[in-house]
Amino acid sequence: MSKYLSVFIIAATCLCSAVVAQAAAMSVDDVLGRMNRANSRMEDLQADFVQTKRMALFDESIVSEGKFYFRNPDKLVLDTQSPERQQLIINYNHVWLHYPDLKQVHELSLKQSSGLSAMFVGFGGSVAGIQEQFTVKLVETGPWEGGGSYYTLALTPIPGSAAASPALSLGKVMLTVSDGKWYPVKTVIVQKNGDSTMLEYSNQKDNLKLSDSRFTFNLPAGTQVIRHGGGAAN
Repeated sequence: MSKYLSVFIIAATCLCSAVVAQAAAMSVDDVLGRMNRANSRMEDLQADFVQTKRMALFDESIVSEGKFYFRNPDKLVLDTQSPERQQLIINYNHVWLHYPDLKQVHELSLKQSSGLSAMFVGFGGSVAGIQEQFTVKLVETGPWEGGGSYYTLALTPIPGSAAASPALSLGKVMLTVSDGKWYPVKTVIVQKNGDSTMLEYSNQKDNLKLSDSRFTFNLPAGTQVIRHGGGAAN
């Protein structure tokens, strides 16, 4: 082994050790504080996502992927592109779930859509209220594959809080962020019955001045509208 290669290996080992030591020194308050500061500077966010839904009863997984859009503080779009087209649009308290192939859209309020609000956790204004809704523990840290470090927080609903509502049936949320941007790179939502939804984000780009139309559902001709709590319309 050449002396140059030896020096390189030693330097790389020292750098890795420094990253791990810095990650280990972070507390829950440190991580939440950096997330809060990052989100306060973020106007909007675009990313690719892979979603994996696991059904505990049937021991099977459903994988989908597409584009994720978020505007601070309360607008979100999951534009699923494969294996089937589907759009989830959340605009304040209004929710549309669009199935283009079925020519059908479900309209409901965020309060009616059990578990969807958990998708906001870690984005925008939700960071400031995390400790009001959840008991938070820092359960894992280490080097992140894209450089720097990652931090995984376990969020358990506080009894009596909105997150602990029986209608949500929310067991816990596992939230992973990486330093640098301090936005979520992975969110795992675990229901009390054991079902889970994992969202993994990549290619994150922020402050793109996304159009208002991105977060508004425009009804295609011939699409059936099903209003939950209010019947159906064509």
